[in-house]
Amino acid sequence: MKVLIALPAYNEEANISNVLTDICRYRQKSRYELELLVVDDVSTDQTPCIVEQFARRHGFVNLIRHKKNKGLGEAIKTIFRYALNYLEAEDVLVTMDADNTHNPFLIESMVGNLISRNLDLVVASRFATGGCELGLKALRKFYSRGAMFFFKLFFPIKNLNDYSSGFRAYRAGIIRQALEEWDELVTTNGFDCMAEIAAKLSKMAIRAGEVPLILRYELKKGASKMKVAQTVKGYFSLLAKVR
Repeated sequence: MKVLIALPAYNEEANISNVLTDICRYRQKSRYELELLVVDDVSTDQTPCIVEQFARRHGFVNLIRHKKNKGLGEAIKTIFRYALNYLEAEDVLVTMDADNTHNPFLIESMVGNLISRNLDLVVASRFATGGCELGLKALRKFYSRGAMFFFKLFFPIKNLNDYSSGFRAYRAGIIRQALEEWDELVTTNGFDCMAEIAAKLSKMAIRAGEVPLILRYELKKGASKMKVAQTVKGYFSLLAKVR
């Protein structure tokens, strides 16, 4: 069984070296066959150069560079296309952020739960017992909890609370099914794309679970790229998009 770890990246030169180093350390201890894909969305800093240097030293690291900056949603679509060409139905795709807020060693538990419990999706969740957010401003915490209640009301998935987390393990087969079910699985290029995917999966009776995530926002260097108002507006637009 293969596990593909995929990172969308944009202007993460201050963070991505630490992320790649931690993934390399995790790979040495993991029981799974791991490959790494970084999708660079036309960074204007040294992000792609740093990834290329890692790729030359580590054969399991791959880089795709977009020709035009199109946002997170387009990077996720690139990841899904790559995964469908690379993975079999029972293989696993893990997506995570490139800003050093996610601990790659958590992947072992995520994949283990996916397999042992025969799930389609496992999310590293701030809202699972034992999860929390460190270094995040109170207003952002308020928004994230509001989003949780919104999605649990309109797009319920049993055992899932964190719809906006980008740290996820998918069984590759469920991605193929979702792409067959929906003409476009991702229609937005903003941070709301992760919630859009979850909302659409909620209509497919998927089997989901969570593992607790300690979101280490205090480790992130640089300003957040998330536009809160735009993201919240995107959440409400899903009421019309996903029926």
